[in-house]
Amino acid sequence: MFERRGYAKGLVAVCLLLLMLVFSPGHVTASSVGWEAALSTVEQLHDSLSALELANQLDKQKIQLLRKQNNEKRKEVDRRIKLIDKIKLDQLQSEAERSQKQHAPLLAKYTELGKKASEARKRKDKKSVLRYELERNRIKASVSAARHEIKQKKDTLTSVKKQAYTKAKQVRGSLEPIQTIKKQITAENKQITDIHSKNKSEANKRYRSAIKHGNAVTAAIELNLIVAELGRIHASQNKIYKWEGNIRNLIQAAEAKL
Repeated sequence: MFERRGYAKGLVAVCLLLLMLVFSPGHVTASSVGWEAALSTVEQLHDSLSALELANQLDKQKIQLLRKQNNEKRKEVDRRIKLIDKIKLDQLQSEAERSQKQHAPLLAKYTELGKKASEARKRKDKKSVLRYELERNRIKASVSAARHEIKQKKDTLTSVKKQAYTKAKQVRGSLEPIQTIKKQITAENKQITDIHSKNKSEANKRYRSAIKHGNAVTAAIELNLIVAELGRIHASQNKIYKWEGNIRNLIQAAEAKL
């Protein structure tokens, strides 16, 4: 309905009308016939204009709705990325801290005995060295077990953190193409605003002026231009809707990885 053939056909019809005005043997009669034909063309183009305006309005609503859904879903996915393995990580963090706190007195005692033994050696106090070494060696096995437990819990926490980071990185990576698509959408919107809408606005001013002066031929030419620009806006909005659909698919694919 909105293919370029339609626009070309309308423009050809208008041009034929102008030729009739130039080459008709009876200028008054030709002008009258040309004016009537132009009026008929205006009426036909007006139907296309109304249909395109409605289509573009509906397209815009569809785009806005899909974009809103995409933005909301993206926020949800970003929130879930931050929560990857959070419950598990919080639990492991608590266990690591609890283990460290639990064994802190034993480790502190072991360290203190080592310092005292070292100071006794400096004083050449063999009796004190012997006592401190005996006390230290008596708890050495427990200290080793405590250190092993603390290390094990820290290593487990570190490992799960790395896994969560890797997973989050993969999910975020699958969302990166969205930025490129958004740039395409921005460029297409700019083209609609800076070119198509501007051209349509200028043609619309000339069209209204022609209507005001009863010039059906000029009105038909300008209305044909307006319809053409509306058709281009329609095509651009179809592109944008498709790109928003691609964004939706990327977000859904990322969500499936969580």
